[in-house]
Amino acid sequence: MGEKKSLNKALFKKIPNRFFMLRITCPNNNVPERTYIIKVLLNELLGCGVSQNEIQFDDSVSDYLICCNEKTIIVEDHFFNKYPQPLSYINKNNLPKSLEYFHGLGLNTPIIYGVDKFETKDGCITVGLDVFASSFFMLTRWEESLYGREEKGDCEENELFCVKHHIHNCPIVHEYEKLLRQLLLGSLIANREYKVVLTHDVDAINTPTWAQIVKCVIRNKHISSLTYNPTLTWKDVLSYKFRFPNVYSQTKLYVELAKKYHLPEWFYLKVCSKGERGYTYDYRHQHTKEYVNKLSKEVGGDIVLGFHPSQLTFNNSEQWKKEVDRINSLLHYKPRIGRNHHLLYNDETLRNWSVLNEQTLENTVLISNCVFHKHIGFRSGIAVPYPVFDTIERKQLNLIEYPCVIMDTALIRSDYVHGYDAWDEIASVINEVKNNNGVLLLTWHILIREVKLFDEYFQLCENTIKCATK
Repeated sequence: MGEKKSLNKALFKKIPNRFFMLRITCPNNNVPERTYIIKVLLNELLGCGVSQNEIQFDDSVSDYLICCNEKTIIVEDHFFNKYPQPLSYINKNNLPKSLEYFHGLGLNTPIIYGVDKFETKDGCITVGLDVFASSFFMLTRWEESLYGREEKGDCEENELFCVKHHIHNCPIVHEYEKLLRQLLLGSLIANREYKVVLTHDVDAINTPTWAQIVKCVIRNKHISSLTYNPTLTWKDVLSYKFRFPNVYSQTKLYVELAKKYHLPEWFYLKVCSKGERGYTYDYRHQHTKEYVNKLSKEVGGDIVLGFHPSQLTFNNSEQWKKEVDRINSLLHYKPRIGRNHHLLYNDETLRNWSVLNEQTLENTVLISNCVFHKHIGFRSGIAVPYPVFDTIERKQLNLIEYPCVIMDTALIRSDYVHGYDAWDEIASVINEVKNNNGVLLLTWHILIREVKLFDEYFQLCENTIKCATK
């Protein structure tokens, strides 16, 4: 399974572009926030290798001043300078009000903060689009904290700026990257390699034995006592049992699919105990151990096993510690990948992941919580992994987010599968990732217990992979 190699290095290869002198001077406020987003844009995306010494803060400037060899670029500050006190920007009154577009250099780029302005005078270029505040808005998703994420772990997606203005199918941060790339490097092409990763939330693996089925019939128990799904009928259970006789049968099809298309495959495992909220299988049960053992011994694949914390871990440090110990016990090593069940998380959750990261040998835990429930697209406006920022404690965490672009539950909730209503949208999103040399992270749940529905979703999964790999 290759536990010792770096997942981030394997999937996201950055090639340095540093063949020039670069210095950036900013207004002397919101220093941690500005430092974070400058380094993400200029280093993580453009590969400029800007050091901390090359980022300066000056009370006498009101905009971002970038000096690159003989070139001077002014990026107007349309956000942070208005809110110089720490965290004062996090207010509903400060959310973007409308969507305009930037047309400089022949682009047509969404403006979150800034104006449509591009001027060249005396060798100095002035850009009215505040790419730094706009990118910070998308990557940190501080907007969501104002809609209940800190308290509830999630928020209503339709309230989000990118969804309301129908730009969630566009990786906006890469549009800002292209602007900076053209200004600084004279190129629109990113030095990255396009990748596809198939991931699975393992939410249910139990397949009742024939003895359990007979026992249930004799005792006249409801079928839900075997399946934890009250909507299934005896016909559903029996047809599923004949089609998938053991706990690994369904997963095996996905493993063979990933091998067929030479894709890395990540599995996020729950570690609940019976009686706990969200319980569907017991991490201590022999079936679960056999499931993990079979995945671990798959030959010819690139499989990684990770952690899928239950909803009980949200704002519950004691439960979080319990489940960390359980996943370590189940896997016999500390997991390097993770995604929270139901995508429930807030800044405290991110800090927990960061602490777990520091306990791993490679210090490279990758999380994938940046996913839409009801839409497909780019919740944080980006198609590559990026470092996570804690907006409350105002610091970059030792943690990498791998945003997921297409999750099957979005298709389930929108009834996309029956009729493939969203195929054009799916293909468009895939092309956006390809065009930006990003990482296309797909998620298909190990969950469905109805044969016909499984066949439809499995076919959609393969069709999506075909489109992504052609």
